[in-house]
Amino acid sequence: MYLKKIAIIFSLCLLICNIAMAKILPNPDTSAVSACLIDADDNGVLYGKDEDKIMHPASTTKIMTAILALESGKLDEPLVITPEAVNTEPSSLGLRLGDKITLREALTGMMIVSGNDAAVAVAQTVAGSVPAFAKMMNDKAKELGAVNTHFLNPHGLTAQGHYSTAHDMAIIASYAMKKPEFREIVSKKAYNMKYMDGHTEYVTTTNRFLKSGFEGANGIKTGFTNAAGDCLVASATRGQKTLIAVFYNDDYRWDDAPTWLEFGFSFYDPSELQDKTVVNKQNVIKLNKITEQRIKHSRETNKNLAALDAAIVNKAKSLNNKTTDVADTAQQTKAKDVDNHINNDEYKENNSSKENVEVVSDVTTDMNTTEITTPEELNPSLEKYVY
Repeated sequence: MYLKKIAIIFSLCLLICNIAMAKILPNPDTSAVSACLIDADDNGVLYGKDEDKIMHPASTTKIMTAILALESGKLDEPLVITPEAVNTEPSSLGLRLGDKITLREALTGMMIVSGNDAAVAVAQTVAGSVPAFAKMMNDKAKELGAVNTHFLNPHGLTAQGHYSTAHDMAIIASYAMKKPEFREIVSKKAYNMKYMDGHTEYVTTTNRFLKSGFEGANGIKTGFTNAAGDCLVASATRGQKTLIAVFYNDDYRWDDAPTWLEFGFSFYDPSELQDKTVVNKQNVIKLNKITEQRIKHSRETNKNLAALDAAIVNKAKSLNNKTTDVADTAQQTKAKDVDNHINNDEYKENNSSKENVEVVSDVTTDMNTTEITTPEELNPSLEKYVY
């Protein structure tokens, strides 16, 4: 009888400990103007701060550039290096006219050191020109459901009409992280870039988060311009669960990334974060959803999530419905949602003091093609906001 009592007490202690360990972390704060945290398995939004606000994406743009390069079928072809590419503003991979290097190697270097020269060369190799590549970028963004994104260049230097949102970029990054080669590239802290003549060039990452020691850190991309501020798309994987956090205009991105990602992982039962692989016939990872209790907690403590749930549902409907009318309606509805978040007085106040804004001119998208209507065309007020 005595041993039985001891066993009962021990079991209760274990139960209490497990409950304590499962306690959800406090909602994280951030200095970012816009931020979004998602589960990369299903793109479910776990947390956000003005995640649908139109922002300059800076070099996080290169995530889409890398996607198209990886899907081009030209990875082992020589990189086309033009004077336009070589003379692109820093940051630079250091490409020179006459260099012999494959698209694969240049792409790896581009993502590690954020080379704008390499981004232009990648675009011209894949599509023949920057405008043609920008159209491919926008078509892909539409396909992925990133309806509040519009690209004009492959590197992210500031240009009127080149923009995204933290939510959209998280969706784009989620798609990219499902590609094994992309995951391998963005997880590298350093790399010996190989040229076709046999020489190599050692490059190191601009991503301090990768070297932070955070458990599971494996990407993805930094960014900075005067207009965009400090940006970061960070990812981490534990077991088969990958979370992605996007921070736009965040002076404390290196502190915010681990805080937000740890908060996200606290949503899940520890058993979901163990090394295991469960796949279906299409090799798509299927993992358990967040527990009902944690979903309820998240919805009660984050006022943004109800609206985000509705937005995700609308995006899913627009992706599943192949008719142009439905897709256009979904896009216009989403554009109106973004417009409702815009406060012109606040925008003017927040941006009146910004100086030295970098502008890339003479880079336009061919509007005679079948490119989708952009949000600022649907909502004239966005034209003032996207500068």
